[in-house]
Amino acid sequence: MRGHLVSVDIGGSKIAVMAHELGTGNPLYADKLKTPADDGVEAILELLDEQIASVPGGRRAMRALGVAVPGHVDPHGHVLDAGNLRGWTDVPLRELLEKRYGTPVFVERDANCGALGEKWLGAARKMNDFVFLALGTGVGAGIFLGGRLHRGAHFAAGEAGDMIFPSGDSLGEVVGKRAIKRKVKRATGKKMSAADALAQARYKPQLERATKEPVDHLSHAVVAICALLDPEAILFGGGTSSAGEPLLERVREQALGHVARPPRLMVARLGNESQLYGALWGAANLVRSADIALEAH
Repeated sequence: MRGHLVSVDIGGSKIAVMAHELGTGNPLYADKLKTPADDGVEAILELLDEQIASVPGGRRAMRALGVAVPGHVDPHGHVLDAGNLRGWTDVPLRELLEKRYGTPVFVERDANCGALGEKWLGAARKMNDFVFLALGTGVGAGIFLGGRLHRGAHFAAGEAGDMIFPSGDSLGEVVGKRAIKRKVKRATGKKMSAADALAQARYKPQLERATKEPVDHLSHAVVAICALLDPEAILFGGGTSSAGEPLLERVREQALGHVARPPRLMVARLGNESQLYGALWGAANLVRSADIALEAH
């Protein structure tokens, strides 16, 4: 039996799961569901139990698991805190999951997983210095410098949503998808996703005005990232990035004139699955390492 790899992206509002067959890489399973963000660690782990059981072959056929999680994560898969998830402070997630499932587990910060996914199978395959900017419930960045992930001294590098502006607002408070949806509903009386509002803003002046502040803040953040890191490219990922070129055009117009050596601004090639594929890369590496160890013996 070949078995399969499972990857999970735990977000502030949604959890995405997918499974691929080992050897062939064929997709076996995919699902998305609402995150029980206020119910603590065990509620999410029980939800993972159900999802893993739903994959053909179930838990017994799972060779490795990769998990992307928000917040600060150390290299050993210990979640220091996950801001949008209540109760997720000082959680030894990798250890908990390995005991729970009896299989190797890879745990990494979600935006870092996005960067890994794009480096593995996406737009950054030939890049060594780039930033993956995740736009979703919050805002995070996965940073590649010199061909390697940059985590920082306290494993907090890339927490772009914490940038503070003169207004006192943070980037995450203004650019997070819930904030954009609230602004749009106040302006139009309609419920729209952040991505749809930003995609349609170019030809709907009412939406352009409603999304001006988020785009302004995002553009300022891009200038700051460029000034500090000088990346070859900034890849926009996460659910809000599906706004595509209409969003990037506005950011280019506002930001790149203030940058001495402008990077490319691009939508992540793997779309809102970059983080899932980064987690899958981590799971695949664990299986390779185990196979190599077995061959050595």
